[in-house]
Amino acid sequence: MYSKRRFSSAFKVTIILCCLIGILSNLIKTTSLASIFSFYTMQSNLLVLVFYLGYFIIRKFRPNFDNSNVYYILKGAVIMAIFLTFVVYNISLKQLDFMMDVRTSSSNILNLSNIFVHFINPILVFIDYIIFDEKGRFKPKYIPAWCIFPALYPVYVYTYAYLGGRFFGVGGSKKYAYFFLDIDKIGIDGVIGYLLLFTISFIMVSFLVVKFDGLLKKRKERKKH
Repeated sequence: MYSKRRFSSAFKVTIILCCLIGILSNLIKTTSLASIFSFYTMQSNLLVLVFYLGYFIIRKFRPNFDNSNVYYILKGAVIMAIFLTFVVYNISLKQLDFMMDVRTSSSNILNLSNIFVHFINPILVFIDYIIFDEKGRFKPKYIPAWCIFPALYPVYVYTYAYLGGRFFGVGGSKKYAYFFLDIDKIGIDGVIGYLLLFTISFIMVSFLVVKFDGLLKKRKERKKH
């Protein structure tokens, strides 16, 4: 048990380091901190970084923090937030040669910064859950809390745009971060349609994660017997 806990800590430190690599590799090539930190990808990676740093800080005072309900509420929110980054990028943005805050055109979607923030970090967070977290701790009642972070992002984008903020990527400057939030091009009906689709999909996937978590618990219990 002690060796597994040490391995868990080492793995979480690896996640912290990978988040730092992903975030810093984006900052190196940016000329607009406001723009780069206004992308959902960066915000979700920052959320992961803050969660794991906070994990080690809180555990100094509460050694059993990772056995509390609060931990699993927060861990579920982090998993779902970074999972959304992974899914949206691979389904909607990858084929568009999407890159954050690049002032010159580029089709090199497999650069270092993209690999870490869109692939490696989401996968590591999921692996951390699979290997180290107690199963059966995710509950349907936690899902509203998991929705808060993604739900606040459109509010942030429109506030940022209203205050004059700009996003920079392939194709130059634009007012909104992603095509599905571009109210000027697709209209309010189009934005609402996309947001409803994302919301319904997010909630459905959240329920599937809870179900999957429960199945893993049952599988583990069967192995004990």
